Amino acid sequence: MRMYAACPACKTVYPITADQLRMAGGRVRCGNCHTVFDATAALFDDPQQALEFAEQQLSAVSQEIDDLVDRALDEVPATDADEPVEDSRIEADAVEPDAETQADVPDRYAPVASAIPEAVQTDQPVSREQKEPTADLVDIAIGRPGAGPGADRDTYAAPVSAEFVSAASASEQTGEAHAAALMFDTGTDGARTSWGAIAAALFLTVLLLGQYVWAERYRLSAIPAFRPYLETACSVLGCDLPLRHETARLEIIEREIRNHPNVNDALLVNATFINRADFAQSYPVFEVAFSDVSGTPVAVRRFLPDEYLKEVDPSRGMAPGQQTRVMLEIIDPGNRAVSFQFDFL
Repeated sequence: MRMYAACPACKTVYPITADQLRMAGGRVRCGNCHTVFDATAALFDDPQQALEFAEQQLSAVSQEIDDLVDRALDEVPATDADEPVEDSRIEADAVEPDAETQADVPDRYAPVASAIPEAVQTDQPVSREQKEPTADLVDIAIGRPGAGPGADRDTYAAPVSAEFVSAASASEQTGEAHAAALMFDTGTDGARTSWGAIAAALFLTVLLLGQYVWAERYRLSAIPAFRPYLETACSVLGCDLPLRHETARLEIIEREIRNHPNVNDALLVNATFINRADFAQSYPVFEVAFSDVSGTPVAVRRFLPDEYLKEVDPSRGMAPGQQTRVMLEIIDPGNRAVSFQFDFL
């Protein structure tokens, strides 16, 4: 619910909500004359009532100040007629009442009293000219030392249009504009929320990408472009990668197939290959293929590293430049096989 309060010093009317009063402890700083006043004592549903109340307050305070000045002047010591009274003494006595006199001024009028002398010294009517609110008018003391529920803090307010009496619709429009000025800068909160959503989306994207790379690290490690990055990541995370496997870097330097000297219908296969790569790689699957005269395959046999390695641990892989000797016993494919071929898979 929106209510209205008028500055007791300059009679400028402000739209104020209960939440704003609660945050500022009921204290409001006038955006026109910067006077701080207690808005909880002068809240009205109608801006005209707020203005009339402020005028009554201003008249009452002015009367109280006049009475105080008269009392102070009455207390000035009497002097002889031959001895003129200095103006400076009269001004000092009039402007600076004693402590007892000052105590008579209600606390809620203290900030108003400080603004009255300027208004009394001129016959010009108090201006109600509308001023456009700016961002620096809103000064709710959130985050300041001592700020909290009930803390001594005030709220800058922006004035309602002076034409609210004759144009109700204009008052509503102006009230909406200044109510926005009294509130927090929601654009900042929206921007902060947007950046938070972007950061959360990026985090989730990186997390999903990391899970994919972790699950597919063995397959991705076979791609030369990805291998260095995966090795760096695993050195930090402590994960393992399979040895590289490039059969094109393997070269057979010796080969031989002959009849087995001790077993009938069997062949003895001998071969030696070397790792020409500059990195260690896993042992390949060794394939022996037999073909007939036309080149049609007659028989094919494949051997895993555990089958053709005798005293070598296959998991350690082949170091760069390492030679590996293979000796296998296979069944003779028959007279149709006239040629053979070794290959690595």
